[in-house]
Amino acid sequence: MGKIYLYELRRTVRSKFFWGLLAVCLFFGWNTLKTATIRGAAHTAPFSPWSFGAYLSRLLPLLGVALLFFQWNQCNEKSRRFWILTDSTPVPPGRYLLVKCAAAVTAWLLLALSVTALGIVFLTALFGGSVPVGMLLLTAALALLPSLVFLTGLGLLAGHIHSLLLFVLMVFALAAGFVPLPMKLDLYGYSFFTEYPLTLGLPDPAFSLPAGMLVSKIIFLLAGAAFLLLAIWRRKKAS
Repeated sequence: MGKIYLYELRRTVRSKFFWGLLAVCLFFGWNTLKTATIRGAAHTAPFSPWSFGAYLSRLLPLLGVALLFFQWNQCNEKSRRFWILTDSTPVPPGRYLLVKCAAAVTAWLLLALSVTALGIVFLTALFGGSVPVGMLLLTAALALLPSLVFLTGLGLLAGHIHSLLLFVLMVFALAAGFVPLPMKLDLYGYSFFTEYPLTLGLPDPAFSLPAGMLVSKIIFLLAGAAFLLLAIWRRKKAS
């Protein structure tokens, strides 16, 4: 299974689409840092977790499209022709599906880590030791993981129903970043990072996560896991 994972990962990372997406993400991230993050989010410092979370939330629609594209590359019509061969092997189809999914997630993590590192290097170069790197990494995990798990599970389920559904989800992933939503329904958390600090009544408040937002993040994680399990069950049944 390790060889299959490495093959799928190399196939994704070596493609021109991966490097094109990486270039677009870094360009958009750099532009966001210079124009929005540098001013700070919700009257907080540019290097605060609130501003850094808002920066990553701005990039998440693009990252979401990249994740769904990686999944489409694994379940498009060309790839489906090989399913007959993989179904005839001793490897359980559900395990094979998880390995391919892990390769797509790893490729996505390379993009996410690149824009995270870009943001930290940018802020450290400007503000030096004032940048709370550890707290920014924790904020990055809070911003990235719920959307990663949710879109991975939903994309895997949709892609194995029909690969064209992933293009519909790509539109959803983009729209979710630009349509104003209540904080608890905001998959990417932009409204939380930019609006919640204003409700605390303090200049540059310390980062905190209200219970309602924590529950919302957990629901997105559980929903993504449920979609993933359903996709595996459907794949086993189909084989």
